[in-house]
Amino acid sequence: MTPPRASRRSSSSRATTIDAAALVRAFAAGAEALRAQADALNAINVFPVPDGDTGTNMSLTMRAAAEAASEASGAPADVAKAAAQGAFMGAKGNSGVILSQVLAGFAGLDSAAAEVDAAMLAECLERGRVAAYAVISEPREGTILTAITSAAEASRRAAGKGATADFALEAAATAANDAAARTPELLPVLREAGVVDAGAQGLAVLLDGMVRGVRGESIEAVEGFGAVDPAWLAATRRTHERDREHAGSCTEFVVRGEHLDVGVVRRRMNEMGDSAVVVGGEGLLRVHLHTAEPKVALAFGRTLGTVSGEKVDDMAAQIAAFAGGGDAAGATAGSAMAIIAVVTGEGLERLFRSLGAVVVRGGQTMNPSAGAIRAAIEAAGGPVVVLPNNANVVLTAEQAARGLKQRVRVAPSRSVPQGVAALVAMNPDAPFDDNVAAMLAAIAGVRSAEVTLAARSTRVRGLKVREGQPIGLIDGDLCFAQGTVAAAARACVERMVAGQEGVLVTLYYGQGETRGGAEALAVELRRDLGVEVEVVEGGQPHYPYLIGVE
Repeated sequence: MTPPRASRRSSSSRATTIDAAALVRAFAAGAEALRAQADALNAINVFPVPDGDTGTNMSLTMRAAAEAASEASGAPADVAKAAAQGAFMGAKGNSGVILSQVLAGFAGLDSAAAEVDAAMLAECLERGRVAAYAVISEPREGTILTAITSAAEASRRAAGKGATADFALEAAATAANDAAARTPELLPVLREAGVVDAGAQGLAVLLDGMVRGVRGESIEAVEGFGAVDPAWLAATRRTHERDREHAGSCTEFVVRGEHLDVGVVRRRMNEMGDSAVVVGGEGLLRVHLHTAEPKVALAFGRTLGTVSGEKVDDMAAQIAAFAGGGDAAGATAGSAMAIIAVVTGEGLERLFRSLGAVVVRGGQTMNPSAGAIRAAIEAAGGPVVVLPNNANVVLTAEQAARGLKQRVRVAPSRSVPQGVAALVAMNPDAPFDDNVAAMLAAIAGVRSAEVTLAARSTRVRGLKVREGQPIGLIDGDLCFAQGTVAAAARACVERMVAGQEGVLVTLYYGQGETRGGAEALAVELRRDLGVEVEVVEGGQPHYPYLIGVE
């Protein structure tokens, strides 16, 4: 059960102190180490729930921190503050939120210090320890908390003996690894499952990577951290199959507002569910929660201010996937073939996840970064197909896929309906190339329209448009300006189905529209145009209707 330890190569160049450039290298190497071990950490993730995503979540969180740090300039404190902010905004899952607090400890560096010595490093880890414990309502030993405690104590002892900064950091990494090995003694569920804690081991991986980054050494892979006992896994699967409807959702969001009280919000989240983690300050909070009523938690968040970064994952599906019990609501790291889809809107995200895709949020007016897409690709671990689902995202997706060792193809879906058709065409049992060919053929067979409101008054190819007027675009071209949203949608459908028989029209209604209104439009289209019409809740912003014809 003892996790393997990567061999430490002696370095001819010891880092007595750590300057800003070395700190950037440390964060980057830590992120790379977590990325390389994400699958191995996912494989031992059983606490607080066996959802198999701790490695992925810690990796994505640290990647956000490293990217932010790389863009900072100035003293080590500037780099550290950028990394902490990047981790806060990019935190994924329970483990990612806790990790962001560990990194927040580095943000307390003296802004006047040109270099970080061993004592200052120990202080960073101690502040991170305090912050990590503070955000968890019911701290449990045998977790990442135990590992950060051991790491902080070891670095402090090393600094007290006159160690250099890199030796103090190495002492922290060694202590975290030893603490991870002890976690089954402290947490019964780990002992029963036959594994160490994934979060604690993840912290050890991170710190070891940071040491190598400071010293300019390469990241060395280890063979893995073991596997969950099959009997425990089978029993867990049966338990969660029996209690599937009560499993709830892993819910995350960010709130921006005035005079936000962390304590009040944390108490309210604890009333709604468990594994509640609330971090931030008066103007910005990040919330993580396992709850049976995610909509209630999100609604409460909106009473406090502006909510963003919403993420709701079906924990029953995640647990089933980890335990080998069936279909997950999205591909997991290491799967034979992963689909990454760029969409936004509660209904659309739910739809794409139900079809097996991993969702990266984005679309028109909110294009995701190449870094966000690339992180999702790397987290998938195996062959990947990316569905941009927007003409403005295709080039970004191609940039994200460039230069990776993984097998990646961008299927250039330029609309949500094309992306849905591509997913429906996929056969999980077919070879990668056959699936790509089928998805490309499905994309080519779909015409798409968008109904939105004109941002300004203009004239396009003789068509006069007033600001705020409902307009219809077919395959990206402005075609109609109408008096109502429904009229614009009908005009688009009429043109796309003209002269065709046996077509299927799908109406994805967005924010501001109702199912009743969409169903009324569908009835009208069926009656007057003789077409089959499906209505789907999309929830997308800015576009009352997205329309597919195939």
